[in-house]
Amino acid sequence: MKLKLNGWELGIGFSACHFLPGHDKCNRLHGHNYAIHIHLTGDLDDTGMVYDFVKLKRAMKTVADELDHCVLMPGKSDNVIIVVENSQVNVSALGKTYSFPECDVNILELDKISAEKLAQYAMKKIIGQLELGSNIQKIKVGIDEGIGQGAWASREL
Repeated sequence: MKLKLNGWELGIGFSACHFLPGHDKCNRLHGHNYAIHIHLTGDLDDTGMVYDFVKLKRAMKTVADELDHCVLMPGKSDNVIIVVENSQVNVSALGKTYSFPECDVNILELDKISAEKLAQYAMKKIIGQLELGSNIQKIKVGIDEGIGQGAWASREL
């Protein structure tokens, strides 16, 4: 049996900006309105459910809240140099330099900030919040960069 939670319909999303150094268009600082989705595949448990919708939505919202209204930066990039000093985040990438207030930036343990990498990041964070029983076989987490355009990460459990 499969559970599906649609972030657009549930109002579970976030707005953030990022850039992709080296990409023709996306190397410019720009933003998206994102949504988070989950598909959970498993068998019914003793309660007659695959998993509690409330717990899934809470985990999705926690991730959305962490990323909302932030400048997302890749903390593990070889192309992006990030220096934090005096409450400022100074970022250099392929000849461009940015400076942001530290409170506006979320430095993620990723090498790039793409929908694909954000889907993997969100899946890891969501799995970390849930106690998934032996009845759960698979989780898929999607991140959309607008309606109709997104990426999915999945894991067999």
